[in-house]
Amino acid sequence: MAARTRVRGTGVIADSGGTLLTAAHVIQEARSNCTLSVMVPDQEWSQFRQLHAFLVQDCRLHLALDLAVCRVRPAGSSRDWGYIRAASIQLRPALPGEAVRITAFTGFGLLPLVRSGHIKARQNYQRGDGCYCDFATDIAAEEGMSGSPVISAQGEVLGILTLAGSGKFRGLSFGASFEEAAGFLKAQGVTTAPDFPRASIPLPAKAH
Repeated sequence: MAARTRVRGTGVIADSGGTLLTAAHVIQEARSNCTLSVMVPDQEWSQFRQLHAFLVQDCRLHLALDLAVCRVRPAGSSRDWGYIRAASIQLRPALPGEAVRITAFTGFGLLPLVRSGHIKARQNYQRGDGCYCDFATDIAAEEGMSGSPVISAQGEVLGILTLAGSGKFRGLSFGASFEEAAGFLKAQGVTTAPDFPRASIPLPAKAH
């Protein structure tokens, strides 16, 4: 199914009420004649068996940071709410040299891609489309990794990837930290309590 979608991206569930964080351009690229949905696993990925579809709705965009806050609801049975598991969303900065990992859905197969690396730099990068990123990693990004959570060694989600580097920046990827977006997240009711259970990562995908 994923291979036939028009728009692919990754995201992270911020709370048990179904708040989804992803890249704004993943949402913007949606077309009115299609339905944007998220596929959530029934267990941890190491015990992968089945995916459950959730519909994406009520999105709010922070275009400067390329960040979206959306709400999801089960496409089928209301029992599927039980599969929603919230991540530990943190507002602290991603520090240069800090070890991080990226969990992403690239659309090739149903299992996620996991890559490890480090925060390369912490500064503002102006993008050609007018957006900006406030950190870089040495993890190369590819299609489907937009909105991927950037996860610390302690399991904290510090931000999301929004841009793959090109040219002299090839091999790097850039993103928006939740610290930078703190005001926007608070205005959208995103909870950042540190004691949430660790999350499995959902798979936002554009379905016909």
